[in-house]
Amino acid sequence: MITELIDIAQLKIPVDDAGETIKDPRFGDAMERADAIVIVSPEYNHSFSGLLKHVLDSCLKEYIHKAAGIVGVAAGVFGGARAIDNFQPVLRELGLVSIFWDVNFGSIGKVFDANGRLLDQAFVKRTEKFLNELIWMAKVLRHGRENIPVTEGAA
Repeated sequence: MITELIDIAQLKIPVDDAGETIKDPRFGDAMERADAIVIVSPEYNHSFSGLLKHVLDSCLKEYIHKAAGIVGVAAGVFGGARAIDNFQPVLRELGLVSIFWDVNFGSIGKVFDANGRLLDQAFVKRTEKFLNELIWMAKVLRHGRENIPVTEGAA
């Protein structure tokens, strides 16, 4: 298993256009290689940031039938739950398959210290549960992509 961290702030994505025309080749290649993605997003005005949506919209076919999990982060007690809820229809539209576990880091200043060390060990078990589900779903979907043809037009 290979893990790759992509900080969207480091991508050179233009904001004067949208969709696949703005695709960063490194990001597109990473999404093509990925069997699953973990989106870590702070809550921003009860949702997620427009820049994150803009970057995600730069790929389409790369996401089809791949697993996705969301980690919400917030200064408040809800831990990004509203951002996670708002993400669900977006993931579906992109062709990603959302797992049913999330990780919510609420009151973030009490969960990590100033050096980024985890203070609340309960998150280790929650994160392990989340990752186990994500890996399981990624394996199932990979098997499906590689072995089961999609019948188009079936309704």
